[in-house]
Amino acid sequence: AAVQSELDRLSGQLHVMGDPSELQAGLERTQDEISTLQSEYDALRLAMDTLTAANSILQNRFSPQLSRRTAELFQELSMGRYTGAALDRSFHLPAQPTGDPLQRDIQLLSAGAADQLYLAARLAICQLVLPEEKQVPIILDDALTNFDDERCAAALRLLKQEAAHRQILVFTCHSRLLAGDPAVTVCHLGNSRSVASEC
Repeated sequence: AAVQSELDRLSGQLHVMGDPSELQAGLERTQDEISTLQSEYDALRLAMDTLTAANSILQNRFSPQLSRRTAELFQELSMGRYTGAALDRSFHLPAQPTGDPLQRDIQLLSAGAADQLYLAARLAICQLVLPEEKQVPIILDDALTNFDDERCAAALRLLKQEAAHRQILVFTCHSRLLAGDPAVTVCHLGNSRSVASEC
């Protein structure tokens, strides 16, 4: 009776587990899926490693050029008040005032100077990344908001130079800063908004 009871128990377990040939087939399918997923993982891991290495090379090669060009444009925009700027890997933008050996974090600059620095960085990225032969336009939305007349004049000089290579669209609610320049076309939109495009 004990043996029969054990036999019945084991038979029940076998019945619950299913047919051994089906279990073997399921095991093989699962092993195939694991193998496929492992191949995909290996390919993704290789792609990630390759992209990380390429990113490091790009940062080492591109960052110095970007920092140098940003500094040149910022010096021009600030009319010589700042001679240095650097964009680090964390995208912090410290600036160096003329005659001062210490760099200042962008948060320590006035709103106008900070916007000049941001504009310089944006233009530097465009100049280094956008191909001139494609003539990709640049669109700026209220980039000159914190500029006084002097800063705005410097920015317009720089934007007009850049407009020799590509169209520049400036969205602003301060059309007075752009009006009166024959090289600038001002288009007024509804609700007192205006668009100025560098042609």
